[in-house]
Amino acid sequence: MRGGARWTIGSGASISILNEPWLTNGEFISSDVPGAHFLHNFTINILMNLYDKSWNEQVVRQVFSVDIASKILHTPLISQVEEDRIVWKGERHGHYSVRSAYRLCVTELIDSSYLWHPGYWSGIWNLKVPPKVKNLLWRMCRGCLPTHVRLLDKGVVCPTTCASCDSSHEDLSHVFFECPFTIQVWHTTGLWGSVQHALSQTASTTEAIFYLLENLAVELSQRLSTVMWSIWKHRNLRVWDNVTETSDVVVERARNMVTDWQLANAPNILAVVSPPPPGTAANVGTSAHDHHAGSLWQPPMPGRYKCNVDTAFSSHHNRTGIGVCVRDSEGTFVLAKTFTYPCIVSVDVGEALVLHSALQWLSDMQLENVDFETDSKLIVDAFRSDRTDLSEFACIISSCRSLFHNLFSNSRVEFVRRQANGVAHTLAREVTRSAVYYDIPACIKPIIINEML
Repeated sequence: MRGGARWTIGSGASISILNEPWLTNGEFISSDVPGAHFLHNFTINILMNLYDKSWNEQVVRQVFSVDIASKILHTPLISQVEEDRIVWKGERHGHYSVRSAYRLCVTELIDSSYLWHPGYWSGIWNLKVPPKVKNLLWRMCRGCLPTHVRLLDKGVVCPTTCASCDSSHEDLSHVFFECPFTIQVWHTTGLWGSVQHALSQTASTTEAIFYLLENLAVELSQRLSTVMWSIWKHRNLRVWDNVTETSDVVVERARNMVTDWQLANAPNILAVVSPPPPGTAANVGTSAHDHHAGSLWQPPMPGRYKCNVDTAFSSHHNRTGIGVCVRDSEGTFVLAKTFTYPCIVSVDVGEALVLHSALQWLSDMQLENVDFETDSKLIVDAFRSDRTDLSEFACIISSCRSLFHNLFSNSRVEFVRRQANGVAHTLAREVTRSAVYYDIPACIKPIIINEML
């Protein structure tokens, strides 16, 4: 039971610094750490700036070692949480359940650490490419792609020569980055400079792939991944069918894959919809046209404002970015705000924080008749529900409801698709800047103009 408990931090006056699970994920600071005898009988509020509920970084770094100080500074402090309280970390709502206790026991009692590989795995799964490309990258980074050298390591007797050149060592690095044919392919794509830089900055092929995915722009990451898939396709055609291809063919295949994928997933592709049966109301069901309309930003009714909100996360800066944009019934820009929260929080907490920030800000601006839009259905459902739980998320949502009902009239909170929330998302990605904009920020000007057309 103790292993599944954690503290939610209110004032911090009830939580001892040592041997209590108040760090992220319920971790604790052991009484065996150097200098622990100075910390007995002290609570964590001495490490906090109580006027704005933030960590006193200077004190934290003076008292603790670098690694412990980092864990403390990466532990979120939520101003809407007012009470120090023990909750169950196995469930989002903070209540104990047998199911989550069993899952926790299995996870902690059985050593599965050998299955975990560090890396930028989300960079693979977030790619806008076909699933087979993501699967290939995952197999590459997990070390289970059947190159000749890998097959020999697994006991399969086979030649280890490269199918495209005279090399006698066809491993992962050779196939994708060292083979002369592959290098020619990368030159054709215009990515060879980036690939060389990644290889020089990392110690393995897997690390180089993660480095590229984390640092390349979205379009270039898309090109990189599909080209790697096409290189592997070329290799297999050469091995199994003795088909010879040029580097231009490999690049063109990758380019066509991206184009076909984008066309297949474009929101304006209309499906064939059968007419409703006789006697059925015409508005029963949702047509493909309705889905398309729902993916576009729509201005509010005359006399109203629309406030789009979103959040973004930067592990590099240890920041959560918040973006808020207000427009009128003509789609004209009114106000915008970016705010950075000095820690990485969970996605649901981040989405709740941005709604709270928007409500607080617009109440200070004395705006009414506002349609708040978020692309998190979880937030909208929780906001409209009267269910309460013990988590930080619930505290923020409760505070959002209080602000909304006390300070706003003729307003509402609604869900919108991600495609219709691009302005707020772009603002949220400005995670290093807190600012209020009375003129259109350059980063969202093209989007706003396009959505006014």
